[in-house]
Amino acid sequence: MSAIIYNDKIYVNMKTNHKLYSKLNADVLPFVQKPVRYLGLETGTTIKDIKNIPLKFALAFPDFYELGMSHIGMGIIYDILNSVDYIACERVYLPYPDMNTKLKEHNIPLFSLESFEEIKNFDIAGFSLQYELSYTNILLMLELSGIPLFSKDRTGTDFPFVGAGGPCAFNPLPLNDFMDFFIIGDGEITTVLVCDAVLKAKNELKSGIIDISDYRNYVKRKLAEIRGVYVPGISKTVIKSLLNNIDLNYNFNNCDSLNSFNNLNSGNVSNSKNIGQSGHNYNYINKHIVPLIETVHNRLAVEIARGCSSGCRFCQAGYIYRPVRERKKDTVVNAVKHGLHTTGLEEISLSSLSTGDYSEIEPLLSELAELTTEERISMSFPSMRIGSLSEDILKKTAAVKKTNFTLAPEAGTQRLRNIINKNISETDLLNEAAELSQKGYKSLKLYFMIGLPFERIADLDGIAYLIAKIKSVAKGLNVTVNVNNFVPKPHTPFQWFPMEKEEALSFKINYLKKILKPLNVNFKYQDPKVSFVEALISRGNEFTSKIIYKAYKSGAVYDSESRLFNFDAWMKALENSNENYYGNIYNKENDFNYTDHTDYLKYLYEEKNINDPLPWDFIDILVDKKFLKEEYKKSCMQNAKSIYYFSSEINTTEDLLTQNCRKICYLCGVCDFKTVSPVYSSKDANTKMHKKNIKNNENEKDENSGVKDAFFNETGGNSVEPDNFNDNNNIKAKTVPFSEITFTYSKRGIAKYLGHLETVKILLKAFKMLKIPLLYKESQYVLRPKLSYSNPIPFMSESDELYVKGRIPKIHAASMNLNDLKDKINSLLPEGLKIININI
Repeated sequence: MSAIIYNDKIYVNMKTNHKLYSKLNADVLPFVQKPVRYLGLETGTTIKDIKNIPLKFALAFPDFYELGMSHIGMGIIYDILNSVDYIACERVYLPYPDMNTKLKEHNIPLFSLESFEEIKNFDIAGFSLQYELSYTNILLMLELSGIPLFSKDRTGTDFPFVGAGGPCAFNPLPLNDFMDFFIIGDGEITTVLVCDAVLKAKNELKSGIIDISDYRNYVKRKLAEIRGVYVPGISKTVIKSLLNNIDLNYNFNNCDSLNSFNNLNSGNVSNSKNIGQSGHNYNYINKHIVPLIETVHNRLAVEIARGCSSGCRFCQAGYIYRPVRERKKDTVVNAVKHGLHTTGLEEISLSSLSTGDYSEIEPLLSELAELTTEERISMSFPSMRIGSLSEDILKKTAAVKKTNFTLAPEAGTQRLRNIINKNISETDLLNEAAELSQKGYKSLKLYFMIGLPFERIADLDGIAYLIAKIKSVAKGLNVTVNVNNFVPKPHTPFQWFPMEKEEALSFKINYLKKILKPLNVNFKYQDPKVSFVEALISRGNEFTSKIIYKAYKSGAVYDSESRLFNFDAWMKALENSNENYYGNIYNKENDFNYTDHTDYLKYLYEEKNINDPLPWDFIDILVDKKFLKEEYKKSCMQNAKSIYYFSSEINTTEDLLTQNCRKICYLCGVCDFKTVSPVYSSKDANTKMHKKNIKNNENEKDENSGVKDAFFNETGGNSVEPDNFNDNNNIKAKTVPFSEITFTYSKRGIAKYLGHLETVKILLKAFKMLKIPLLYKESQYVLRPKLSYSNPIPFMSESDELYVKGRIPKIHAASMNLNDLKDKINSLLPEGLKIININI
């Protein structure tokens, strides 16, 4: 047992459920792959004395550990909840099939990673809804936890309140029967409000103010009063939760009252004075959890902005996350510095829906260039709008490591790009591909969609023509083409369009395979069957709960993993959807829209009347439905214009393209410019004319001042001083006198579940965090310290004679305090992994 200090308080660091841990250690962990997934040994976790914390929150991700640990939203909510003294937030992920089998075989309930506490013992279990095909995973996790699947079957205090949030929650109806509540919109404040409401009700129950028979309904009524919270059976309409300034940071321990939170959540940022200031200065995640195994995105992700101003008509995220809200440049820089110092990661990702549109992107990269070059840190951008990729951005990202780039033309012809309002040009795409090739990049990933409204075969041919042009201007660039199937998502202008049938999508995929084959590209595509289920759920209503339950009982689980996708289970669920159902709403009389599964398919495959109500209309995303209808009509008119291009039947001068709202405001309804408005890092951008109506026809361009690019010589840290940079930005290290340093370490106890490569990476992260001046190998693409290791020992073996050898400059070797260094390294290592000796 050891102690951990958090917010100047000491908590006990321990696995409180010793009986469960012992059983896992004997019967389960030795027989599953990568048992470290289930041990909670990561650095950066917050472990409180959960038995004595008033409110326990299980943060659940209904997919595998490697994906959940890469999700930035989970890290933000985890950090916020654990910053509150009276809340203990612990994580749980979907167990892999082998772990699932072992848990059932030994009757072991699903547990949290931090303390091994059973999930059913928490007050709240909150699920992150990122992908519709993970919905049956939620039912599996509830079942493994011993929690009734249906909300109506959970009584008293025996089970937690089960909730969900995330982008898929903007149509909560498909999970209505299973959830007690949903958080719609930004969760930073609303999640704490939910915790406060449950904690207050617990205290009132103890004091006899409310009766146990009314406890759960009482809590639900209170939750329904919070803006952004939808409670099935109680809420009528819900306005999304909106954090107007994502840079503000709050200390919830100093909050005067629940009302001050609600005022702030309603967008009234002037009430922020009621909220105490944060205990740290980074306005971002204070404690990053560092996984011990490789994850999907093994890098430091920093959210630089939320929302998108592009207005692509198919993109749900572009509408539900409005308006654009940027973090201040200094906040981002401090967050990167703090994150690198506390994680030892070697790559940073500047995350947003369109990173290149960040108003101070070039000044930001200039500030980060010194840091990343000095620390040998590479940068990546998960989302770059075509046309925003400047030469300066490429130069800075290539300084250390040339990461792969991803661009999304979405359609092969300008005609179809205009219809979907993808405001990019072929010229920009070709110029950027050529720049990537010239700067030495080797890989480019391109995303396209098929099945879009008004798509023609000529648009598919356009994809091939576009790829051929890219290959001709970007010699040597390996191109990967990813094709996704269009799904008309709720709250978008394309929500009224039908889904294209599986047969048509399959034909188009095979057609693309044929015409792209001579171009020697990597071709990847989404299975139309997967897209069908995604559409079935995302466009569903209350009836969809019935189908999800039937599919789960028919074997649909792990469907988000393509190799485990069970399409037959979904078809069986549709065919049997009128059989007896154990939900809490339905019977034969009030399954009002559908009599059998063919009606449901008709609902997917027929275009909607824009004047008819949609199931999800009760969710107010603040974007006027009138605006969405206008965008829908523009796409139809754009198609008509292309059909009658040489005819006088259509003669309109109206601009059918909706420009980026950074240039002109179209009054979509989100911003009132009093309490809610776009927030930009740049002061100049914040003073632009966002109140202007489109009728004024005054376009004003963003002004981005040029910033000189500079390379900075290193004065310390994890690498040798760079001598010079050649044309390809290769770093040529000086030859310097060096000494060999040997770290002898032991691996015992729970650390025996760490593999050799995992152990080595943990040690390297610790070395990097402490800035041990290891010498690096010279490499064009990847920089690695010059190290050698002891031979790997068998899995689950223990040893005290393992070592890592490296080289450090002699000038540093003479001044190093080895005993102090050993203690500092050990403070960063997980339990069971320990440096025994350091020799030079």
